[in-house]
Amino acid sequence: MDKKIEILGKKITDLLKKSIKKAVTTIPEDIFDFFKKLYKEEDNEISQTQLRLILENFQYGKKDEIPLCQDTGILNFYIKLGNRFPIISSFRNIIDKVVQEATIDIPLRSNSVDPITNKNTETNIGLNIGLNSPPISIEIIDNSSDLEIIILPKGGGAENVSKLFMLDPIDGLERFPLMIKELIQKAGGKPCPPIILGVGLGGDASNSMILAKKALLRPIGVRHERQDVAELELKIKNSLNELNIGIMGLGGKVTCIDVHIEVSMRHPASFPVGVIVQCYCHRIASFKINKEGELIYEA
Repeated sequence: MDKKIEILGKKITDLLKKSIKKAVTTIPEDIFDFFKKLYKEEDNEISQTQLRLILENFQYGKKDEIPLCQDTGILNFYIKLGNRFPIISSFRNIIDKVVQEATIDIPLRSNSVDPITNKNTETNIGLNIGLNSPPISIEIIDNSSDLEIIILPKGGGAENVSKLFMLDPIDGLERFPLMIKELIQKAGGKPCPPIILGVGLGGDASNSMILAKKALLRPIGVRHERQDVAELELKIKNSLNELNIGIMGLGGKVTCIDVHIEVSMRHPASFPVGVIVQCYCHRIASFKINKEGELIYEA
């Protein structure tokens, strides 16, 4: 192996280890600030107690470098790979190795179970080739020599509320906000609210769900660039906050932290809507390097 490629591979490995640990033990500043503000504004005594405990948990996780939640989730990896980056393969091998090590070192709860045999690998990766665990998404970026990797741990409680709607195109646009509201109302405290909602609007059945999960990567408070989509985001968010589900399902002003919608062209006969629910503990970490292995950013 070329020495330069070997050094670059080690750099990626080290950053992945660091980022996985950061993802499960710390919370992004925008989420932390949101909860500090909400704690000051919330007048429901039970909700305020829950918020204080949430904030303390965030602080313990960061200070003691321990997971914020006992469910360290399934680690989702989003790779933006420049077509001029020296390494264009081996990412599955690199990530599998790092995830196995992180499972022991951090530690992570083992959340990788075969759907047929129920066998738990105890490594957070698949038992063999073809089981696609952990999930990895690779997007090739033209005219780029950089590598960006985003890590999104996704817990089971919120994931269980997620849903695909295949609606009639005649009234799908009008119906889907109401159906989302009914979904969240029925879920109550199950997804550990206040939630963040990712919505994939359009595409086909699979693409709408992919878009919905990718929508969670957008920082809270950042609206879609299309005005009509941005208005839909706020409409759904405000609607969910009328439910009074509140913090951990115990009531209060805020049931939903934010709603992010991503859109794609659809078939005239179909109106797919993918909904991915994220719990209050929105854990995410990322980094970007250039072809020399120099760090461009780390978050």
